[in-house]
Amino acid sequence: MRSLVPSIENLEPSGFWRASKIVLVGGLVTLVVAILATAWLSTIALAVYGGLIVGAFVLFYLTRDELRILCAILIGFVAVVGYKEGFQPEEILYGLLYMSYLTYWFVSRLFFYRDQILRTPVDWAFFLFLAYATLGLALTPILGGDLTMAISQWTSLTMLAFYFPVKEVCIRHRSRKPEKTLLLSLAIVAIFVVMRNFYMYRLGFAQAEYLWQIATGRVVMNEHVLMMAGLVSLLFLLFARKWMERSALVMLFILFTAGVIIGQSRAVWVSFLLGIAVIFFFVDKRKRLAIAGLGVAGFAAVLIAGAVIFENFFTVVIAGLLDRFFSLQSAATEDVSLINRFVEMEAAWQYIKLNPIVGHGLGVDFKYYSLVYQVTYVQSYIHNGFFAVWYRHGLIGLMLVAVFYFGSIWIAFRTARAEGVDRTSRLVAIAAMACLVAESLVGTMAYPLANSDTTLMIAIASGLAAAAYHSRHRKAAES
Repeated sequence: MRSLVPSIENLEPSGFWRASKIVLVGGLVTLVVAILATAWLSTIALAVYGGLIVGAFVLFYLTRDELRILCAILIGFVAVVGYKEGFQPEEILYGLLYMSYLTYWFVSRLFFYRDQILRTPVDWAFFLFLAYATLGLALTPILGGDLTMAISQWTSLTMLAFYFPVKEVCIRHRSRKPEKTLLLSLAIVAIFVVMRNFYMYRLGFAQAEYLWQIATGRVVMNEHVLMMAGLVSLLFLLFARKWMERSALVMLFILFTAGVIIGQSRAVWVSFLLGIAVIFFFVDKRKRLAIAGLGVAGFAAVLIAGAVIFENFFTVVIAGLLDRFFSLQSAATEDVSLINRFVEMEAAWQYIKLNPIVGHGLGVDFKYYSLVYQVTYVQSYIHNGFFAVWYRHGLIGLMLVAVFYFGSIWIAFRTARAEGVDRTSRLVAIAAMACLVAESLVGTMAYPLANSDTTLMIAIASGLAAAAYHSRHRKAAES
């Protein structure tokens, strides 16, 4: 394996370290003296600096292993997993953290390690789309867009860049099976999300004044994360060998499924079922029966838990959920909110035709008449991934997204169906394919790349699929 020691000699004069050592040591000594002097004068400063010192040791421990620091950054996403208006302090801090990590990763691979990170069409499509979206920020002031909104939208897109470190760490540390560690990190994020959603649902339940508020109560926050987490937990549950693993995965699957249910998003419900169908297609008859059994057991567990938690109002909750589910067959013709999305897409299409190749860029609004609010609405969000990408990034961006998204699904499919693939790679490929296929369906009623949680999940699923595909080719070359 090639050494990971950066070749600084190729970039700097040979005497760089000797000349800079005096400055570095002198600056360090000055900083320590300033910290001690301030801490002596203030107990608050002492606590703050003590925390910084502890944090520095933790950071030092993490940076000694690239898998640890990547997982730590992914778990840190819980700090910004909620949807809040404007830029929050925790969002700024986390943004600085992950942007610093991604900047270091790309600079070190391109200039120090001299790695070839763009190998496949999917790699190139990811990279070129991120570059094109970044250059598209120049269109925002030209077309009268909101630069603050554009930066927020661009920040969500940058989460796609995690595709590259996820892919690399899975290939470079293959013997350690980093896929399981990464998926465990995402499970921690999903557990935080579902517990918060249950709390918000219970809070809305307690504050309801009318029965209809209980029946229609929902928590529409990060349900895409829960959908993907539920699919991954189901797949690994089917192949778990130890009873402790099976017990934990059963509880996680039921928990995530319940989180998807209380979101009351019909598009997510149908997409979740589609993801389960993908898993159903790739497993044998015995495991297909297990999926059916899990469905029955999970439904019974949700009913029992709901009866205990909601007591006398449980029938109202069930009635609301059933009404929401059976409204699927008439939603396209009777649901005003769904019909309004078709009106929104028609208006967006008129704007797309004005600049179909390049697009309108980020943060640029369009107008349409809302059937829900009976007013002319001005916004940049479109409830359809296809139209949203075309409107913002033009036909160029649409083609790049199609290549990296459906290209990831294709390589996951080929890996899952190939012979001689190890168990972990096959499971990861199936999981990635189930998540991406499910997200592609829900993307017809929402824009997945608009939110950082969904873009992060897409990047990780695609990165895992690419790593599994690389493992398949490596084994084929060795045989």
